[in-house]
Amino acid sequence: MVGLLKRYRELILVASLLVLPLGVYFAHAKHPSERTRLDRVILALTGPIEKGIGWTVTGAIETWNGYVGLRGAHARALALQHEVTALKLDQLELARTRDENERLRRLLGFAREVPERRVVGGRVVGVRLDPKGLQLVTIDRGGRDGVARMMPVVVAQGVVGRVHAVTDTTADVLLVSDRNSSIAVRVDRSRARANVRGTSAPDACRLEYALRSDDMQDGDVLITSGTDGIFPRGLPVGRITSLKRSGQGLYQRADVAPAVDVTKVEEVLVITSFDRRTDEAPPAVATPPPAHAAPAILRAPPPSTPARAPAPAAAPDGDEDAAPPPAPSGATAAVEEKP
Repeated sequence: MVGLLKRYRELILVASLLVLPLGVYFAHAKHPSERTRLDRVILALTGPIEKGIGWTVTGAIETWNGYVGLRGAHARALALQHEVTALKLDQLELARTRDENERLRRLLGFAREVPERRVVGGRVVGVRLDPKGLQLVTIDRGGRDGVARMMPVVVAQGVVGRVHAVTDTTADVLLVSDRNSSIAVRVDRSRARANVRGTSAPDACRLEYALRSDDMQDGDVLITSGTDGIFPRGLPVGRITSLKRSGQGLYQRADVAPAVDVTKVEEVLVITSFDRRTDEAPPAVATPPPAHAAPAILRAPPPSTPARAPAPAAAPDGDEDAAPPPAPSGATAAVEEKP
């Protein structure tokens, strides 16, 4: 018997390898209630072998996919990470450029509102917001560009300050929040006059010399009155907050929220010149006719009565240098028709 097994061991081994999988297959194919004792024995013997083979094959596949198949994945991930970083930087640059273009567009629109004004644009290159000293920003425009002391500095939202010191290439701007800054203003709603002075806090100013009888209330917009000889009329300065009227004294007190956040200013306009007649004269005051305009003759004076020169026109408010029109002479003078 032993000799027979040795002689046909290869054939027996091949037959066993063929019959055993078939037996396992048929045992698995049967419903559990239909399995015989032999089927259950075969499944019990081959179960651990199947699990071992499945674990080995699964491990080999996962090893291939996790290591061999991903040998270049790390390099690709680094390349993608660099690309994402570059795209994020480009996005930030585009957003910065868009914001800058919007600010410059507003400045350009402000400069075009009044063609008589001459402006010089500049960028902020230095900031000094000392709570116990001067509140200054430095711009990259100076005397070579036509900038001089006491010139107003603005943005599209309103007043930033005035030029404090000038070099050939730069200028220091005293901000509206500085305690040494005082701007003549009026309430846009009621036309009441007052002054706005800084408190050395970037986000707060105070109202001064506002008469207790003046019509003011919280939320009123303050604009430049043009009577300080520095700022043109009508530029936004701030908004009244925390108005307080005391029972005594001549003046009422209030806090003022500046129209411009001086901590975020990047580009400014320096107003180098403006027409005080158009920027400071109240709308209700008529401006005198130009010197070259021919007067209208309504009625000639009688020969026996000498012609009288008309009374000089009143100078606009704040324009003390305005000269009266020249007095006419002789019979060519024009006089107004009497009722």
